[in-house]
Amino acid sequence: MLKKVYFVFIFSLSILNISAQDSKLDLVFEDLIPIEFYTQLQFPQCNSDPSFSNFQIEEDYAGTVSDFTNISDHKILERQSKKLRDFQQQIIKLNGKQEYAKVIEVSEEAISFVNDSLIFKQRFLRGYDHRLLGFYSLRGYQIDFLSALQYTTLSIINASYEAAKALGNKEVVLDWAETGFKVNRWINKYRGCSNNLFTKLNWSLKEEIQRFDQSSLCSLNSLTESIFSESLVLDAMDRKDYKNTVNLASQSLTAIQFTPDSQISFQSAAVQRLNNLARLAYSANQDKNWCLSYEGFDRAIKLASEIDIKPLEIWKTLKLNASEHYFPSETSRWNERYGMAIKEGRPSYVPIKQIPPKYPRRLMEKGIEGCVMLSFDITKGGKTKNVEVVWSTHSGFERPARKAGIKYIFSPPFIEGVLSEIEGARTLLVFKIDSKDKLPGYIPPGCESNEPNSQDL
Repeated sequence: MLKKVYFVFIFSLSILNISAQDSKLDLVFEDLIPIEFYTQLQFPQCNSDPSFSNFQIEEDYAGTVSDFTNISDHKILERQSKKLRDFQQQIIKLNGKQEYAKVIEVSEEAISFVNDSLIFKQRFLRGYDHRLLGFYSLRGYQIDFLSALQYTTLSIINASYEAAKALGNKEVVLDWAETGFKVNRWINKYRGCSNNLFTKLNWSLKEEIQRFDQSSLCSLNSLTESIFSESLVLDAMDRKDYKNTVNLASQSLTAIQFTPDSQISFQSAAVQRLNNLARLAYSANQDKNWCLSYEGFDRAIKLASEIDIKPLEIWKTLKLNASEHYFPSETSRWNERYGMAIKEGRPSYVPIKQIPPKYPRRLMEKGIEGCVMLSFDITKGGKTKNVEVVWSTHSGFERPARKAGIKYIFSPPFIEGVLSEIEGARTLLVFKIDSKDKLPGYIPPGCESNEPNSQDL
């Protein structure tokens, strides 16, 4: 009997008495960007003074004070990384066995360990020298040693978040979502993500701005940020805290907008955006913010049509209701495909046709999973050329992956409004076999590195 196989295309995340009290990370900081900022960003026409000039761009704090650099601390961090990886491996195995309560228990131990480690210590960050410990590759991004550990911490939190959902424990789900959200905000604050955000928006608040060389962490951070904030949106709605719902939904919309194509497909991102737009618009309606309600439902209706989902009649009714109090503006830069605040110069292309590669029979029979990173150029007509394998976890996956990539079709790419050819686009094709033991977001071992241990059939 053939095993069910599915592919993930990623373009360059009954026990009710479990407590997550130990899941809190000891992170004390003040957010650089207020949560209200994201609503102003997404809906500038709904703000009387949508000015962002009072926000200060901050660089990555890493290595900013060389006097703090301590080689012994770097060696301690190296030892701590092994312990953190041990925790991660335990969690992966427990997930495979569906021992979700144990996943949460081990995750709490891991978070307690992280609290005592150097991974999120500001003083160590300021003295951190990435040259002493080298780099990893995660999902096609080169990432420094410390960033990799911070991302691993987020992965552990996300695993417990998913485990709590599998157990149906809403209280613990929310607890882990709050913890994850706080870690995401810490990374935004201290790893230069505000710089990354404003650079992508082409909002240079400085005459000359040093390029943010750690933007890969911020890109990898965006997906979990959107997931955790979305969970907080649902909690705020339950509590009828509609103002906070609107701001958190806007924050989630922004995070998913800046999640790289290498982590989530357009369809998945569009559905997540659609849900948040509907929640935002409904909450704005309850709060009698007619502009946000009208614009939110208008976008939800347009986006639903874009992805072949029938808009709910209640959306149309509430939009009509809001229109009695609000006259729509034409100043919005929003569109269905990309969301709000599209950076000028961003290549505007999306995948139109993706035929899954054929899973090699011998690898499937042996239960071998893996992935292939492809590199290719996109012509002005949206076709691919110069399709090459950058790396793979198994040579047996390379040929079918390349044959699939050759047939990809994209919407015509534009740069600064000019039809242009795109060079060096990347796609990660993941080959995995369907199983009830695998949580959503599961990626086969070896797909996190660009130097996997390939093996022959």
